[in-house]
Amino acid sequence: MNHKALFVGLTTIDIQYFIDQIPVVNTKIKTSIPDILVGGPATNAAVAFAYLNKMATLASPAGLNAFSSFIDQDLNSVGVEHFDLAYGQEFETILATVLTSKNGDRTIISHNPKQLESTIMPQKLIDLVNPQLLLVDGFYPEFSIECARICKERGIPVVSDCGSWKPQFHELFNYIDIAICSADFMPPNCTTQQELFDYMNSKNVKSIAISNGGSEIEYFSQGKKGSVSVPDVEVKDTLGAGDFLHGAFCYYFLDHNNFETALQKAAVLASFTCRFEGTRQWLNFNHNA
Repeated sequence: MNHKALFVGLTTIDIQYFIDQIPVVNTKIKTSIPDILVGGPATNAAVAFAYLNKMATLASPAGLNAFSSFIDQDLNSVGVEHFDLAYGQEFETILATVLTSKNGDRTIISHNPKQLESTIMPQKLIDLVNPQLLLVDGFYPEFSIECARICKERGIPVVSDCGSWKPQFHELFNYIDIAICSADFMPPNCTTQQELFDYMNSKNVKSIAISNGGSEIEYFSQGKKGSVSVPDVEVKDTLGAGDFLHGAFCYYFLDHNNFETALQKAAVLASFTCRFEGTRQWLNFNHNA
């Protein structure tokens, strides 16, 4: 059965180098030819959803630039239908340089996107897609907030990828049902996990999860605290693992309508992706095998 989820946010071009260890300053190293990948939080989440569901819908700006056809081909190849929010416009691609060491750790250098003037209005997008669930990653705040507001009014669950704090989350959380946070995500004046849970509760976020690499995922949902174990795997690369967790969660939440079950199953897939270099190799294998 195919589910229908809409992912709104960032699309990037990731240039990923695989090296023995992160270099010290003022050194020059040679390595193999880098992978050039289409990435970004909402984009990677859509890829994981499509892996499980055979299709996903992504709304992000790509626009006209040297990478336009590459982005189109890549998303089409992994089953992601793309609404280009910068269609027909000159648009600066977000580039990220990724250094991945032998133990799977990565360092990412990137830049923030420019302001978006979308070629499609949020109302029109939601009407066209008619999603069962929306995920936003916090980028392009005006567009994302309006999408979240419309979905909230229609009773469509809204999931937020909370990787790093952005000021727009103060307003966005008024429309969020489920927040999946990294261990580094802390709103202003929050320094502990409990303070994060309390802040989310004050915004009426129903369910909150905090991922922390290979450690247990802590959560608070419907008044209940708990944790979900993360499978132990031989890690080759962690790039995109958190994003894949979010996309898999969206699929399993629609499939089971249960927050904890969705987290458990998503953790299995996210760990599986860490066994492969890059963000596309794992798509060729069955994670349940």
